[in-house]
Amino acid sequence: MLKKRGLYIVAGGAVMAAISFAVVSLVLNDVSFDQNRFSIAQLLQEMLDEISEETVIGPGQTVSFPFDATTGTEILLWGIQILDYESDDAVSVTITNIYGDEFGKFNMDQPASFQTIPIEKSDIYNFNVQNTGQREITVVMMFSKNPDESSGAAFSDPDSTVSKVLVPLAVSGILLILGIIVIIAGAIVLVYDYKKSRPDFA
Repeated sequence: MLKKRGLYIVAGGAVMAAISFAVVSLVLNDVSFDQNRFSIAQLLQEMLDEISEETVIGPGQTVSFPFDATTGTEILLWGIQILDYESDDAVSVTITNIYGDEFGKFNMDQPASFQTIPIEKSDIYNFNVQNTGQREITVVMMFSKNPDESSGAAFSDPDSTVSKVLVPLAVSGILLILGIIVIIAGAIVLVYDYKKSRPDFA
């Protein structure tokens, strides 16, 4: 008689995977997101000190996004997202101060990127974003002073978007991985028990 332990193990793994998908669905329904495009700024808003307006930049055009780092800023985390990203989109970001001194240049051909820069001198920094692609794009800039402090506060606040979304999604991801592993293990046991039940099994 064929043992059913493999079936039970597979069923257990399937339940874990189903719970994982249910958690994802509940989290996404509980937090309101723009259904047309994914916004990193909206997800991480409690960790950010400043979020720019959504800005349209034409091909070859440059738009400056200033950030005031004159008080209490040791490390600055900055990021940019192309909200309507397509495969050939690209931007170049040059960081300057009000005197025209340059502090770095970054090229990006991905949907989003984050970088950190040490603030050795209090100043107002301009992030000059040039659209180096061939079409009009919509971008948003994000800034966070001393990100270690802001990220810790966001995770410790149970009402923050980070706590409501990222933590449950991380747990759901782990549960899904475990569910898949259990399903595979159950399938192996099922095959083994089937072969063992055959008269010619050696």
